[in-house]
Amino acid sequence: MAKRVSALVIRGNKVLMVKLKEQDKYMPRATWVFPFLDLDEEKSPRREILSLMEKFNIKVDLSGKVFRYYPSENPKLLYFLYVMEHVNGEPEVLSFFQSYKWVPMADITAYSTSFMDNNVSRFLEEKAKEYNQN
Repeated sequence: MAKRVSALVIRGNKVLMVKLKEQDKYMPRATWVFPFLDLDEEKSPRREILSLMEKFNIKVDLSGKVFRYYPSENPKLLYFLYVMEHVNGEPEVLSFFQSYKWVPMADITAYSTSFMDNNVSRFLEEKAKEYNQN
């Protein structure tokens, strides 16, 4: 079974999305996604995603929230999605992905349809409500 670790980086009421350079072999319809790495069996998902954020040259704080799910587009792919707060820095993603942007949480479903779990969607809806109330 394929495994992938991904980062849900939150900055205010926005999340970090990256544009793929080429079609994803596991998720062929995906174009804009949360930053991710394919995961080897012996690797720690947490350590690997923090390493990727370091390579992106951004500082993040882990919230402690982790989603684990199989996307509807490919139930043979196990996703680990770590929620993290952006502390500082602008991502340097070009060696990994084509480009990036900060997407308002309210618009996230336009970018991530079949690869995002319903629990993640609900979580982002709640975070957006919290942000708008403050």
